[in-house]
Amino acid sequence: MDTRHRVKRFWQYFMQVEESIRKALRTSDEDAIKEWRRELNEWGRQLYDGGIELEVQDDFYELTFHGGANKSKQYICALLKKDAPKQLVDHWIINAFRQPLSQSALHAQVRIADAIYQGSDFIVYYEVDKDAKCIHTQIYSEALLKQKEAQALTIVYAMLELFIGEVELEARIGDVTILDAPKPDAQNFCLLPNFYEDICDMIVDEGWIEYREPCAIYAVYKLDDNLVSETVRSDMIMVMGTNPQLLEELWNHEQDSCQEAVRFGAQYGYLYYEITQQNEQIAFVRQQLEQEVQELLYPLSLARVIGGAIGTQYAYIDLIVFDPDEFATVMQKLNAHLSFPLYYQPFHA
Repeated sequence: MDTRHRVKRFWQYFMQVEESIRKALRTSDEDAIKEWRRELNEWGRQLYDGGIELEVQDDFYELTFHGGANKSKQYICALLKKDAPKQLVDHWIINAFRQPLSQSALHAQVRIADAIYQGSDFIVYYEVDKDAKCIHTQIYSEALLKQKEAQALTIVYAMLELFIGEVELEARIGDVTILDAPKPDAQNFCLLPNFYEDICDMIVDEGWIEYREPCAIYAVYKLDDNLVSETVRSDMIMVMGTNPQLLEELWNHEQDSCQEAVRFGAQYGYLYYEITQQNEQIAFVRQQLEQEVQELLYPLSLARVIGGAIGTQYAYIDLIVFDPDEFATVMQKLNAHLSFPLYYQPFHA
């Protein structure tokens, strides 16, 4: 079953049980809440191999689809939020990614041996990298002192995600270093629960782009003009995208992300057309077409634009397709109205 229909099936199920879930939350029925969380997480596992978090915050019931740093999962989480039934808005806050300073963060605890540590037990020292437009951090906590480096970093990234949210973790955080002792002479530091507020101030002070979702964080790559050929996808000189891991895999002739998307009922691929415009118009035409494709396909939950490329012979629009069969039908109809042919090719064989 394709991703679009899996998402539809989830919301049909949720609409049948959401009143019972609200009752369990409203009455603090812990046994029932535990069972509903287990049930929802099973749906999350089937939909995108991730979690679904359930909580109450500020008198609103909150449902969070959590895909972590994995882009394939993030795209599906965003689709789940987009396709949430409109009647839920009266009672529910629907999140496509983990928010900063959620109830999960405020109650987060790390148990090491017989000791329990909370967010306020972590000190964040930070430095703004103006060139890279990111924040380099050093973290100190007694909770990390007896941990191996890999385990300590796992704990730190988990705590950062809880307190600053997925968007700022992905968009702002550069190097993360674990400290053996506090830094007595440091100027820029705070306790972890205060770090999100400091990041917001830095975004304003530095004039950085504000992102509303992790799927909107773009990376741009300039490729070596001397290595290109005239064949499709081998002529690229400029590439941009929201899924750097996918791009890296494609360059290395690997298929992990593509195979994962298929497992979730989706497909990575690209639209392409032959460039006939003058140099100054190439980027503009591709950008306009990308916007039109997004505005056509995403409201229908058929596909989402995730980037693209400009080559010497062709221009490209990269997609994750949520319903390959219906997508093919719509693209056939679209081509009937275009002044030039637009072709589609999946990334995987």
